[in-house]
Parts: sequence; structure tokens; C-alpha cells
Amino acid sequence: MSGEKGHKFWWSRLTSEPSNPEKLHALADWCENLAATEQRAGFEKVIDELDFGLEKDVAMQRSVRQWVALLADTGAFESAAVALIPRSAIYTGGRLADGQYVAQVILKGGVVAHSRSARSLSMAWVAALMRALARQSIEAGAAQLN
Repeated sequence: MSGEKGHKFWWSRLTSEPSNPEKLHALADWCENLAATEQRAGFEKVIDELDFGLEKDVAMQRSVRQWVALLADTGAFESAAVALIPRSAIYTGGRLADGQYVAQVILKGGVVAHSRSARSLSMAWVAALMRALARQSIEAGAAQLN
């Protein structure tokens, strides 16, 4: 599969179909407020929100969940966060002088979201991703109405 053809999310959808933007925003807010020592809890909630089954393959779902959880369990929080971001997305992040972390995720199609006050870089990326998915859900709903 070429890179051009592979620009789908490697996880297939949100588990709560249709997506609940308010729930995703609340999850983003919660993740931003987690201390660096609590990042694992953020990944647990986010992993539960995403469906990692490509074409309903239960073994694949379990393997991918375990892989992301393993990254988080071993302290590779930034790697776990990047693993959640679709390959077709653009993402940035960094630390401000006051110690807060900021991030931006741009999903394919131009949906953009930010995290501006996280307590860790990984949770900034996760929060920005959750907000981007919430915005994408809102835009998809509006497009269906038109």
C-alpha cells in the first residue's frame, strides 16, 4: 500500500457513534489537567473512546489497544500520543516558558484544533486530537443536514 492510499485513520471510528462532541471536548479538558504522573489514566480513557478494529477484526482491536497501552505503561507517553494521531494529520507541540504545553492537530480535510494549557506534551497532543475529532463530527453532522 502506498503512502498516498494509506491516509486513513489506522483506527476506524469513535466507539460512540455518532460522536458526541461535548464528550470529546470534556475528555480533552480532563486530559489537559492531568499531572505528568497521571498521563496513563488519560490514555486509558482515550483508548476506550476509539475503536481500533479495522473491518471488525477483534484480534486487531486487542493488539492495537495493547500496543498503545504498552507505550503508555512504559512511560513512552509522547510515542503513545503520536500513535493515536492519524498519519495523514499534521501535528505540532511544545513547551512554553511558563511550563504549560501547547499542541495543534490538523486532520485531513483541514479540521484544526488546539490545546493551549496542558500539563504534559502527550496530553496536549491527545487533547488537540479529541477536539479535532469533535470539530470533525460537528462539521460532518452539519454537512449531512445540508
